[in-house]
Amino acid sequence: MSRLLIVSPYGTTGGGAEQWLLGILGTGALREAGWACDAIVMQQGPLQEALRREHVTAITLTIPASPVAIVRRLPALRRAIRAREPAVVVSNGVKAQLAVSMALTGAGIPTVWVKHDHSYDSTLAPVLGRAATLVVPTALEVGLPTGREDLIVIEPPRPPDPLPYAAARRVLAERGWTASTRLVVGMVSRLVPYKGVDMAIEALSDPRCDDWELVVVGGDDPATPDESHRLTLLATALGVADRVSLLGPITAAGRLLSAVDAVAVLTRPGQAGAPTKEGYGIVASEAMLAGVPVVVAQEGPISRRLSTASGPAGITLTQPTAGALAEALSALRDDDMRLAMGERGIAAGQSLPTQDDVARQFLDVISVAAQL
Repeated sequence: MSRLLIVSPYGTTGGGAEQWLLGILGTGALREAGWACDAIVMQQGPLQEALRREHVTAITLTIPASPVAIVRRLPALRRAIRAREPAVVVSNGVKAQLAVSMALTGAGIPTVWVKHDHSYDSTLAPVLGRAATLVVPTALEVGLPTGREDLIVIEPPRPPDPLPYAAARRVLAERGWTASTRLVVGMVSRLVPYKGVDMAIEALSDPRCDDWELVVVGGDDPATPDESHRLTLLATALGVADRVSLLGPITAAGRLLSAVDAVAVLTRPGQAGAPTKEGYGIVASEAMLAGVPVVVAQEGPISRRLSTASGPAGITLTQPTAGALAEALSALRDDDMRLAMGERGIAAGQSLPTQDDVARQFLDVISVAAQL
């Protein structure tokens, strides 16, 4: 039996990178093909237990994100990797690839870097791309900064079907949201500054958005544990606190997007060490399947998916600012526009790959890497 070792930088289970990985493991395709899976998780959190439920032998080896801390922990990481004698190591993210590439210099163990976002594209991405045996971006645009010409793109699968409107609203109400007659823009996101929840709050203070309220599903991230407090203070200062609901994390939150009138994906520059734009953006696909128009802050994989053959399934902002968002939400007050965009999104979403398709692609990559 061949052994695969997965290195994950985060201990959470709600992020797109972690969900991408857990989805593949959940199909059982690796086990059926004779792969035994180990994992090293570089942060405390529920991911370790989630991996164990998927028959992965997982340990937590805490490694802070700073370069100095990573260097200090390299001997421990190197010992942990070698002890497992993997045939292939998968680095599920930038921090993981940075640590693995340094720990395994000269070791001759094939490595696969799964690149999910645009972190450090102008600095680390080309270097880390050269260090990997294979690079697997979750969208072509995400992989191009590595400079690799042999990218193997594996986009996330089609999300589960959304809950019916009434059922989704009932779940949100149980978490503290009180429905009103206003239109609702939803966000599903970890609460970190670069995700742009503050931009949505600022947009609500624009008179063009008087008809809108904001519902955010997602919890504070260990990197920014006070972000929800900051956002609450901002909403109060701008006089829109009565139109902002921070509901915290909810399991399978993407299935609840049928309850809202628009979904915003607002990743933008401004936080040191963070992605400057959204990668694949699974939330956008969840919204499309729910028949809800998407507003995205910048050009990229989401805007590409929104440009359907029959017309747009959402709006790409001219620039990632609160003013541009307010303009988009003002346009989306039109019921017919939202309905038409939603119908196009549903049609486009049906062509997305299945979870089994994605698992087979990943298995093929691992098998190829093991032979290199």
